[in-house]
Order: sequence, then structure tokens, then C-alpha cells
Amino acid sequence: MRIATQEDIDGLRTASDPQISPDGADVAFVLATQDGDESKSTIWAISTDGGEPRQLTAGQGSNTSARWSPDGKTLAFLSDRGKAQADAYVDDWQIKTLTAAKETQIYLLPSNGGEAVQLTSIRGGALNPRNLDPFAWSADGRSIAFLNTDQFTDEEKRRIEEKDDPIEFEQRPKYTRLYIVEVETGEVRCVSPEGLQMWEFSWSPGNEEFAVVSSDLPFEGSWFTSCRLVAFSSQGERLRTLHESRRQVAMPAWSPDGKQVAFLSSNYSDRGAVNGGVFVVSSEGGAARELSADHRASASYLVWSDDGSRLLTTATEQGGMSLAEIDVSSGERKSLWHELASISDATSFDSTGDRFPVTREDSSTPKDLWLVRREADGLEWTKLTRTNPQAAEFEVGATESVRWKSVDGMEIQGLLTRPVGASDKGPYPLMVTPHGGPTGGVTPHYGLDDAWYELLAKGVALFSPNFRGSTGFGLEFAEANIGDMGGLDWHDVNSGIDYLVEQGIADPERIGIGGGSYGGYMSAWAITQSTRFKAAVPRAGIYDWRAFHGKTYLNGWEVVHYGGREPWDVLDVWEKFSPINYVRNVETPTLIVHGELDLTCPVEGAYAFYRALKELGVETELIVYPRGGHGINERKHKLDQKNRSAKWILDRLLG
Repeated sequence: MRIATQEDIDGLRTASDPQISPDGADVAFVLATQDGDESKSTIWAISTDGGEPRQLTAGQGSNTSARWSPDGKTLAFLSDRGKAQADAYVDDWQIKTLTAAKETQIYLLPSNGGEAVQLTSIRGGALNPRNLDPFAWSADGRSIAFLNTDQFTDEEKRRIEEKDDPIEFEQRPKYTRLYIVEVETGEVRCVSPEGLQMWEFSWSPGNEEFAVVSSDLPFEGSWFTSCRLVAFSSQGERLRTLHESRRQVAMPAWSPDGKQVAFLSSNYSDRGAVNGGVFVVSSEGGAARELSADHRASASYLVWSDDGSRLLTTATEQGGMSLAEIDVSSGERKSLWHELASISDATSFDSTGDRFPVTREDSSTPKDLWLVRREADGLEWTKLTRTNPQAAEFEVGATESVRWKSVDGMEIQGLLTRPVGASDKGPYPLMVTPHGGPTGGVTPHYGLDDAWYELLAKGVALFSPNFRGSTGFGLEFAEANIGDMGGLDWHDVNSGIDYLVEQGIADPERIGIGGGSYGGYMSAWAITQSTRFKAAVPRAGIYDWRAFHGKTYLNGWEVVHYGGREPWDVLDVWEKFSPINYVRNVETPTLIVHGELDLTCPVEGAYAFYRALKELGVETELIVYPRGGHGINERKHKLDQKNRSAKWILDRLLG
């Protein structure tokens, strides 16, 4: 056993998105690899009887999202293998940029072999929504439904090319619309009602109607402030609202008889990260019924049983993940499996409904494909792949669940990863890593995938608390920080540190903190509230809520999540919980990391916080990555961020 190098980490392959064929013979999946500065995704398949995986796609470009036709004879998938188009890019802030980008189109591949054939050629390509199915086959296999965002008009394109292009902010919204393509002819038609933004959709069992998560406007903030569940016919008619509330909705799923629609709902903080409560509503509308009121878990995906009496759910639960059945009549939840591990959503089943594939990993085992069979007494798990056999050579830290009482007596859970090769019980230098969201959570992932692996390798323990507002503990807990972000959730984190110190696990003189997005906010907030931290690395954080409101493309989330309906409802609480207002308290050496083009948490806040720390004489650096967004995607920048952040912490905790 040995410590892994960066070359070892680069050599890891990642399997994802497993989909079982209707006859249950094969599982198609995506395999991602790193080749120098280039990442590549290809589609593979493996027999459910075992054996070696076989590659189905090759060549240039990224190939993802393989989906079997109902008869199992064809795999549809997304690929950007075509030529770059000059107008294929629209950013999330509705400021369109004329740039060379590759469109993602739908391709068809015969399951018995042969060449893939391009099905769609729509300008802008088929949209691949965050963590969602990008398209859906009709039940008869004759057509495929998908999403596409409005592209430039010829006049807009001409003006951009001639540089007669002032930004008319939010004046010319570009909608995402629902389309159907005929498999036989390639004919495409739009079925969206006019003036309705499509975020995600579900086709009814007879393909006569769609249930859609929608809003009146296509701005990202609209998903937070006016999100609702609607239904309409496959011809775009009979539009009706099924459900609308102060919460957002996600993952609609029709019952087999078409009379009900199940969905997830919560006060979310990121579209696509939608673990939440489980609800059902009539397909004609009316009052929705919550099935998960007393569940201490957060569902991420729903699948109806064939008779419509139960829902199979994938969920985060108590710091791990689970599979469970929910009785639709009573809401009773029957746990089928729960471990301190992470799995992908159970999304595809064979024709018997008894077998489905997932990826599975934990802190010591890398991600692989597993086939799950439902038995009378539980679930039977069969491992299908060994994607990274070399992982047996590498040492990783051991992860465990820890629980403690917060300042108000509420029990909080988190994950503690001890240093690589640790044989004693501590105390260790401790790195606190608050997660993003805040409506997110921490579950175990393979150790080499951790951005802080170098710290573990050099004797530092990691602590990842699931503070209130996290998913995995029920809807009430996930919403417990509304109106109080930076309040009791911060005390949950701080009391967890106290607990680890009291237990002799953490060295009180060597504690660092660092996280991204809301974790960046929490890191900045923490160093304004306590001087216990010897180093901090807030990444893509929030430093001033009022300034954040002015530019973020999430505009409205920060109002709703602080308990208001309009910005002026929450001005006082924004001031109360903005780190910039307490910057005089900071003594911690702070490395601030941000993407230049971050539209989620705009970079202006990072500049302001850095400037204030500098003027106060606090040791600080600000690193801004050109072209970087909320996440840093360019490989050289990713490595710089990883290495620079680790050095900042290690120099101050071990130096």
C-alpha cells in the first residue's frame, strides 16, 4: 500500500449513469477518463451475467446519457462529436455570447452493433439539464422528447457580429422549450405552450401528456421564486397547474394509471440537487399530499411500482444513502438498504421490475457498477465491474460517522476521516470542510476523489458536518436554517469541532476551514465569528448578501432562504449575516479562491473581502481564475487551486 500521486489520481476512471436493457441482458454506462489536459466520456456496456465491458462509442467528443429504446434494439445517446457552431452557447445568466461551441445532439446506435446515426440537428442541440434525464423515449419507441433553448435570431446574430450589441439585460429572454423528434423521419416539433419555461419533464404512460416543472420566465431565479408543476397534452394543449407552493418542485413521475404524479419538493438551493420530501398530486390538480412527513431521509429519485401502490426511492439518509419503498396510501416507509456509502439513483429497471443497476462507492472503495435484484427478504447485490483495480495499491483515510449535540440540544451528524495510516486516536490537526448548498449534504466518496487527499496523506483529519439545512435527515431538518443561515447552522459546525476536541480527536491549536459555494460562505463567516482557525480557504463564497442579490443569477433564492418574499423583507437579516460586516474580527490567514465568471456567487464579493482583510493587516491572498465559473473546469486551473489550497493549509497547520 502507498500514498497515491497526482498521476495515480489522474489515472482513475469513472463509471456513471448505468441503464439496464429491457430484457435485463446488458447494462449501458458512461466511462470518463483523463488524458493529459483532456477529459473524455464514452459509452460502454457489460453483460449482467458478468464478463468484460465492451466499448460502444469511440472517436472525438463526449458521449453521454445512453438510454435504451422500449424494445431494447436501440441506444439513444448524446454526443458533441459534430462540428463547432458559432452560436451554440447560452450561459446561465441569459447573456448570450457568440462563440465557437459544440452542440450536443441525439444519436441512435443499434444494440446489435453498427455505426451511430445522428437523429437531431437542432440549433443549440439537445439540452442536458443538471443531474436529470436529458430526453425520454415514447412508450412505443417511435419518438423522443427533449429540451432545447432558444437560439439567436438572425438579427441578433448580425448585431453581435457587427459589435452593435449592448447587453439589454433581461429584456430578451430565451426560453427552454419541449420538443418531440420522430425516430423514423427525424422530424422535430415544439410542443411547449408559449411563454412557459421548461425545466424538466415527465411523459405520461400513454404519451398523451407531459408533467413539467415550469416557470413564467426563463431566468435561473425564476426556478426559486415561481417554480410550479404543470401538465399539458403532447400537442401543447390543456395546460393546467398541478401544484404550486413556496417550495420548489422536481422529479415529476406519473403513476402507471396516469391518475397521479409524484414529485420531490423542498426549499432548495441548487437546481439539480433536489433531495427532498415526497409528494403526490392528482394529474388534474388539487391539494398535494406529503408522504414523507415523518421520514428522516431525503429522497433523490422516485419510481412507481407496476401496480401504483408503492414508490421505490433512492435517498440520502443520516450521512449515508438508502433505498426504500413508500406506501402511497399510508406514507409508510420500508427500508430496503442503508449504508455509510454513496450510490447513483435507481433509474432504470428490466422488464420484470426486479433488477436495476447503480454505481456504488464508499471512502475506501472506488465507484463501480452493481446489479441489484429485489428478493422477498431484501436486496441482492452483484458487482459487475472493477473499473480501477489499481486502487488496491493506494492508501486512503478511514471515514466514520460522528454525532454530537449542538448548542440548542439538537443532534447533528457528520463524517470524520482520519489521516491515512493513522494508528492512534489523535489528537490530529483538523480540516473542517462545510458543504455547499446549503440544501445539500455529505455522504462517503472514494478517498482519492477528495480534494483534500494531500492533507489526509500528511496527517490531517477531515471533518464534514451535516449541519441543519442539510439533506438526509427529513424535510423539517433541511428547512431548519431558513431565515437563519449563519446562525444555528454555524453553531452546529462549531459545536462539532468542540466535540472532536473534547474527544481527543482534534488538536485545538491546529484547525483549518475551507469549503466552496455555501461552504465558502460558511468558511468566511466562521473566521469572522471565531479566532480558533489557523488557516481558511473560502472558495466561490458569499461575503455580502446585499451585493450578492444584485448580481447573482440565483436572484430570489437569497430572499426565500432568508424567509422573505421581497428583498426589503430581509435587509436586516442580510446585514446580520454578511461576513463583510464583521471583517474586523478576522485574525485567520485566509486564501480566497474564485472564478472570474462566477454567476452563482459573483466574484465582486471576493475582491471586497480580500481588500478589507488586506487593509486590516490580515495575512491574505486572492486567486481569481480567468474564464472560471462557479466551478473551475480548466485542468491547469483545477490543479493550481487544489495544490495552492493544500499548501496554504499545510503550511499553517503543520509548519
